[in-house]
Parts: sequence; structure tokens; C-alpha cells
Amino acid sequence: MASFAILRIEKRKLGSVTQLNNHHERLKEKYKSNEDIDPERTHLNYHLVKPDGKYRQKILARIKEVGAKRRKDSVVMQDVLITASPDWIDAKTYEEQVEYFNHAFDFIADRYGRDNVLSAVVHMDEAHPHMHLVFVPITPERRLSSKTLMGGPKGMEKLQDDFHEHMVKKYPDLTRGISKKITKRRHISSQMYKKAATLYGHYDEIVSAIDDIGMIGNMKAKEEAKEKLAKYAPELATVKADLESTQKYIQTLENRLSSSDAVIEGKNAELNAKDIALYEERSKVIQLEYQQKKLIQLLERIPPEIRDDLMNGKKPKGRDAR
Repeated sequence: MASFAILRIEKRKLGSVTQLNNHHERLKEKYKSNEDIDPERTHLNYHLVKPDGKYRQKILARIKEVGAKRRKDSVVMQDVLITASPDWIDAKTYEEQVEYFNHAFDFIADRYGRDNVLSAVVHMDEAHPHMHLVFVPITPERRLSSKTLMGGPKGMEKLQDDFHEHMVKKYPDLTRGISKKITKRRHISSQMYKKAATLYGHYDEIVSAIDDIGMIGNMKAKEEAKEKLAKYAPELATVKADLESTQKYIQTLENRLSSSDAVIEGKNAELNAKDIALYEERSKVIQLEYQQKKLIQLLERIPPEIRDDLMNGKKPKGRDAR
């Protein structure tokens, strides 16, 4: 089976920075939204760049330092995830894993400026080692512009090419999958991924609100909980239909991969590249399926009489309401 160096990068606006700060830097007391986190191993996490303050303050300070202008809707941070195929990275010794993440860090820091990097932390307390690296998208001309710095779809394609080229110099056994553009396939819509990610990002808040609804004798807490759930219930209600589409697509991928073993062994180089892209796609969609299932479980935890009102956009009235 082919192994991959994995790089994912997302644009972040100022409103989402604090939540990411809390997750990446392990500032939460509990992590209900991620069952893979093992608190007893969190002390094994380590930084290549350790922030000396909160992301929000550091971002604003960096923008001010370079004299850049910021709009209210500006992308102020690039959120990078770096890892490798689970079997490949898990087979490495701790020292080899450290070397891998250091090598990957050098690529990002050299490309986008070490002064722009806010944090680079390697998480060893989840299922597989991975690095979260965040940086402010400051251009060489000292402007705040994610669009200019990242270069749109073509720029992102080149980023993946260059990242693979950098990593394969040290790790020649890693493979570069081919892009969706080359395979000319359209998959799950980006809106569906975005919806699941946004709702999943509020998982702890939704759980807390559901728990508060069940509180006995605390009318105020119940009503506040209902108001919170009213923000999320209508979209939560659509996730079930999304899940059906996701599972159908997973089955399509499974069918296309059912005869892939001979192909992956290199008997057909062109098909091999396409199958590699299919494996990458399947991994991404399975993660989406996991999030959707967890969100549906949340919806089903809301008391039926309250859930029905929320799904119809009505403000529910409790039995003890005056």
C-alpha cells in the first residue's frame, strides 16, 4: 500500500481563532468533541514553535508590526495540519517522528516566513502523531492577503507538489497522489464539509445545552439552553440526509477500489495514481461520515417535543413556562 506525506491547510478568520487556540494548545479541561484525545498522554505533546500568548493577540500584533491593513472579513490565519499515512508514521520511532515533523516544518517556515509562524505543536495524545502549524498570511510585500500568498486553486496544487518534492528528498518511499483536477471527478460538496465542520466545532456547546435542558428546577438554565439549541437544530436536522449522500458516495468509492490491489502494486502506473487519489478521498469522506454520525446522535438526544419545535424554527415552551 502506498504511503503519503499529508498536508492540509485551511483559511481562518478572527472569529474562529480562539477555538483553534484552545484545541491546538490543549487549553480545554475536557474534550468531548474528540474521543481520540488521551489526557494521560498530553504531556508527550511538544512544540517546534511555542506561542508566548494567545493566537488572537499574536495575530493582531503581527499585523500591526508589519503595518498591514485588516478588514473585518480578512483571513488572518492559515491553519496547517501535517502528518503521514497512519501505518507509515506509527511505524517510526519517536526520534524518527521528530525528524519527520522538523523536516515538514522547515518547508512551511521557509515558504511563508518563520516570523509569521505563531505556533507549531505536535500532538502525540491522539490516535496518530500529527502537527498543527498556524501562521499569519503576510506577503513578502508586508500585506495581509491569504489570496495573494496562497495563490488560489493553482497555488494550492503547486503547494502540494512542492511539499511532496521537499518530503520525498528525505523520505523517498512516500507517494504523491494525483489531484481531483487531474482525475476530473466531483465529490461531496464543499458546503457539506463546511456545515459538518462548523456544527462539529460547536459540539461541546451543544452537548452542554442538551444537558442543561434536563436540569430539574432550573427554569432559567433550561430556557437559555433552548435558545442555544435553536441556533443549531435546523441545520442538525439536515445532517441525516447529508449522511445518506455520504454513505452512498463511500460505497461508490469502495466499489471503485474493489479491484485496486493489482493496480496499487504498480501493474498500471496511470491507474495506480488514480487509485491513490481514491484512497485519499475515501479517508476524507470517512472522517466526514464520523462527524455526521456524531451530530445525528446529538439531535436524537434533544427531547422530541423540543426537537420538533426547534427544527421548525419555533421557540419551544417548557411545561413549566409561565
